[in-house]
Amino acid sequence: MHPSTRLPTRRGLLAGAAASLLAVTSVQSVAAQAAEPPASLSPAAVSVDFGSREGQLPRPERLNNFGNVTAWPDQRAGDAKFLNRQGLHGDVYRIWLSSPNAADGLDVFNLCDLKTRRCDLSTLDAYLTDASTVSDSVLINLNPTDFVEGKRPLKDLEPMLELIVRSVKAKYPRVKYVEAFNEPDWQFYGNQRRQGIPPDRTTLQPGDLYRFYEPYYDAINKVNKGLRRADRIELGGPALSWLDPKWMKPFLDDYAADENPHKRLDFLAYHAYLTWGDDTYKSPTMYKGDLRVVASQRETLLGWLKERRIHQRIPSYVTETGIYPGPAYDDTDPRKDYVRQAAGMATYAYYFANQPDTHMFNWCVRHRVEERKDQLVTRTPNGPINDTFTPYGNTMLMQSRMKDTRVSAGVSGALEGDNGVYAMASKDRTGASLMVWNWQHVGDRSYRATIDMSRMPSELRNRPVRQLMYRIDQNTSNYFSDPAKAGLQLVDKKIVRPGRTHTATVDLAPNAIYLIVLERA
Repeated sequence: MHPSTRLPTRRGLLAGAAASLLAVTSVQSVAAQAAEPPASLSPAAVSVDFGSREGQLPRPERLNNFGNVTAWPDQRAGDAKFLNRQGLHGDVYRIWLSSPNAADGLDVFNLCDLKTRRCDLSTLDAYLTDASTVSDSVLINLNPTDFVEGKRPLKDLEPMLELIVRSVKAKYPRVKYVEAFNEPDWQFYGNQRRQGIPPDRTTLQPGDLYRFYEPYYDAINKVNKGLRRADRIELGGPALSWLDPKWMKPFLDDYAADENPHKRLDFLAYHAYLTWGDDTYKSPTMYKGDLRVVASQRETLLGWLKERRIHQRIPSYVTETGIYPGPAYDDTDPRKDYVRQAAGMATYAYYFANQPDTHMFNWCVRHRVEERKDQLVTRTPNGPINDTFTPYGNTMLMQSRMKDTRVSAGVSGALEGDNGVYAMASKDRTGASLMVWNWQHVGDRSYRATIDMSRMPSELRNRPVRQLMYRIDQNTSNYFSDPAKAGLQLVDKKIVRPGRTHTATVDLAPNAIYLIVLERA
């Protein structure tokens, strides 16, 4: 087994784009009005050491999801072009070829015929083409519902998977990853337990999952034999609805006990929204109550791998992330929730960035039914809006404008739970950058953050430097407050002359986010 230890690196597609970022449509007026802070601001001290180096800056904005094939298909091709123009071309996009929310005629398991050994992918062509246009690599989710439910014989799963993957890869060579299952713990167990079905009568029990996984690696290995090493497919799963030991441990037990020398598990996939309080699946605990719950997930998973003597560099792919699972919300009027989602996703990215071999995927460009998850404005009286970010989408745009090498950034003072001020900073030969934000969820504390930058990069010292500040808050970079100023707002632009140190101050209303960029004038 040769597990992947990192996702594909950034290609040269966007080389040279940095110089034109200020001209793109998402950058707007310098005169945006901030969300009104209270008269009393809590102090926060942010310290950034630009002389440090903490490896490559994680790039969560390059790991993303399209909703399933039925999710706003008329907008998707235009969305792909817009995201590319804005500098949000992906490293990996995840898509669905067997979604339970799509018609049977859009399920790839129904589009391939074992007798003829042929697949008719015409109904999925635009979907796969759009994903291949917006990303260097594509992850396809293949969920074997009919096989798990006994509607098809298990002996047909491996040849069907081989036919599907071989056919898809031949026509769409950017398909690089296959994810087995989607929330099987919920689909085949939790949902039934919630309805009162006894645990011994559910479709699947935790110890049954691996036998449906084995056909996946057999199929992938057969497909890979005919591919160059650089083009080979990577396989992972089981895409649990959360990092549930009741399901993940038996899966890993069975993998460890599998004596097949060709077994493969190139990544471990799960989602980050919530946990379930008990086996009745009636009492969810939402992560949004304290996002620190994800901060130790990799450590937990490493412990499980070590116990079973499984290679510990198998990466974690958190293939869905969010503060609003399903139809969840904080306010029935979603306007405040849009900004909460933006700040919440920035905070998730922070906690996952501090864990090695962990890759967080955003969810998603346009959701099929839930507006709080949209990165592009979709729910309006006149329908979807083209080329327009939500506050969440603008957060990803901010992340894309960060520099490449992460540096040390800290905030003094303890958080109140997970609420408070966060910072991420980076540098490269083009300049320096800092994101700072005030994750409050439903809290109301505002901060005045004094940012002390030490050991400034030599190329920025003692010479004119352009300092750009962008902001997202309830009134700024927010379509739902002012459609005319939906794009990422440039709220301050000036020439400064840093020495070895530099200082800036920003006021952070609840869930407000700033990006500061320093580049030679």
